[in-house]
Amino acid sequence: MLGRAALASFVGWVVACAATVRSPPPLPEPVVVVPSASLSSSASTVASAPPPRSPFAYANIDPSDDDVVGPPEPRATCEADLAAGKITSLPQKLTPYVQPKSKITCGAPQVVTYRGSPSKITWSPSVLVTCSMALAIARFETILQEEAQRSFGKRVVHVRHLGTFVCREMAAYPGWISEHSYANAIDVAELVLEGGATVSVLDHFAPKAATAKTKEGGFLRAVARRAYDEEVFSSVLTPFYDKLHANHFHLDLARFRSDGVTFVPTP
Repeated sequence: MLGRAALASFVGWVVACAATVRSPPPLPEPVVVVPSASLSSSASTVASAPPPRSPFAYANIDPSDDDVVGPPEPRATCEADLAAGKITSLPQKLTPYVQPKSKITCGAPQVVTYRGSPSKITWSPSVLVTCSMALAIARFETILQEEAQRSFGKRVVHVRHLGTFVCREMAAYPGWISEHSYANAIDVAELVLEGGATVSVLDHFAPKAATAKTKEGGFLRAVARRAYDEEVFSSVLTPFYDKLHANHFHLDLARFRSDGVTFVPTP
């Protein structure tokens, strides 16, 4: 048997050894390996998510109804939308009918005479259009004012157009019904600035030049580009498009889109 002194010495040695034993290190966090294909798929999903559409985009971007022919459907929220935009208008009747000779269906179930927006631009002659076109014209006026301030430091006060409603086929495509047949289009020819200066599509657009040569030409091209790119209208046809549009911008809300704002060099 150990004596007391030896026992005490042995206990002290055990305690000292226990004090020198370290706790084991913590286990590392588990690492989750994601296959690169999954990462690519996730990234592309996020990247391809379309941005929210502007509340001022009225163009029809649904390709499923491109071949539908006929007047546009009534806008259920027409009165509320016009009121929200502080747009003044007068309801009109243009009941759809079939022209006896051409058999073209003309008119629209919902039209108004556009009177103006907070942009305070007057128009001549009077503007008879569909409700959605009235909303789009109001947005177009905002674009006009922004670009006029940028180019000239002045406001646009008046717009002269060549017509909205006329029952006919497209001039360049016989057999195709023009959006003018539904009062769903307008042809803009001249813009008058405060002070009286006039910007004319015919005189200032210069379609044979890739780059505008004048402030007026640059202004017109900027306005047309924004009207199309911002989806204010479905179709924006300028002198770039063909000679039939040498003196005006054709703006409409067709069920299909037409880009007539891009310069195409002639051979």
